[in-house]
Amino acid sequence: MKQKPLIYLCKKILCIALVITFCSQCEPSELNVSCDPGASSYFQTLAILLGTSESTQFCGVSMRNPSHTRIKIPRFLLVTNVGVSTATSSISVFRILPNTGELAEVAGSPFALTNRPRHSVANADGTIVYVANVGNTSISILNLNPDTGTLSIKHTDLVLASTPYSLALDPSGKYLFASSETTQQIHRLAIDSSGNISSLTPTTNTSNPTAGAVGRLVFDSTGRHLYVGLTGASGNISGVQAFHLDSTTGGLTSVNVYQTGENNISIAISANDQFVYGANYFSQDVFPFLRDGNTGNLTIQTSISAGIAPGFTVTDPFNRFVFVANSGTGQGTISAYTVNPVNGILTSVSGSPFSSGFSPIGLSIDPSGKFLYSSNTQGGNVSGYTIGGDGSLLPLSGFPVTAGSNPFSVEIVSY
Repeated sequence: MKQKPLIYLCKKILCIALVITFCSQCEPSELNVSCDPGASSYFQTLAILLGTSESTQFCGVSMRNPSHTRIKIPRFLLVTNVGVSTATSSISVFRILPNTGELAEVAGSPFALTNRPRHSVANADGTIVYVANVGNTSISILNLNPDTGTLSIKHTDLVLASTPYSLALDPSGKYLFASSETTQQIHRLAIDSSGNISSLTPTTNTSNPTAGAVGRLVFDSTGRHLYVGLTGASGNISGVQAFHLDSTTGGLTSVNVYQTGENNISIAISANDQFVYGANYFSQDVFPFLRDGNTGNLTIQTSISAGIAPGFTVTDPFNRFVFVANSGTGQGTISAYTVNPVNGILTSVSGSPFSSGFSPIGLSIDPSGKFLYSSNTQGGNVSGYTIGGDGSLLPLSGFPVTAGSNPFSVEIVSY
């Protein structure tokens, strides 16, 4: 008996699957009035719809193409203004013009938040913003209007046992993690269907090489591993700790601890999950790590010097560059590096470091990799740059833009 071609068999299998899925919901559409898997246009129509969009309606059924990746368009820039007191703290919201990178403050901004906000993180839909507050050691849960950029209170603040420094959402959106700036702990929080949060116990202890606390947190794109900056006093060795996340319970299990320089306050991961970078505030250097995607383990690479008091690290979306905010008082620069695609080792970009406002402490890059923004704490403003093809930073016209009192973190929300 002559065997049927493989493509024919595949087509028959796909037909059966589609018939099972759609038979009870099959409705005519403009592109295919028959909705008949046996029709010659059936697979052609389905291929065109899924090949040209992230999701579509086909024969009365919503379908999503898991292999189609759409680059989100930046819409808002959120700036947390810590202030000098509860009376001067707020969050500024700016609308981003995606073609030029220019900013326009939205109506009602800055929005008063009296608990002295430090770091913010938005959910994947861009509708809820979680904010770590210094004033009352709490986390605020805010509504973000996707059309207007207006912020409003969504739920009552959750007060923690120690002051939160940085926040990280796991990619599934089920858990929120907050580092402690006064203890060697990570607060674990569960997120319910309304976006409200509740504490999970116990907190997770970190293994700082010497006395210290916890800096920035960052997940890999799969949510399997969390990387944590371990802080410490000047003269004391700090480092990076890797954890494995239990997606069922929200539990964190230590993978390993890696010693770097002094006060590893900031940490970043490359978009392809291959490299992790730790910036050390007191020893003024950056340590690259080669990452094992299966185990989460890191292999330390050759470090490179940064500027004065490197306080924040960010990677570009295409694994080309690393930028570090040098936040020393009375000055301000941003160090730029190219990334070796094999081992993650950094090389300074020509002209680096680039001038910024005074004391840059937050950085954010838009999804297209075209623009970079920095929040300048001492300057009270936001700087904007075009990222050159070689990683150089060219100041955007119209910047710096005035923010509130002591701006700290800067976050792009895209849709």
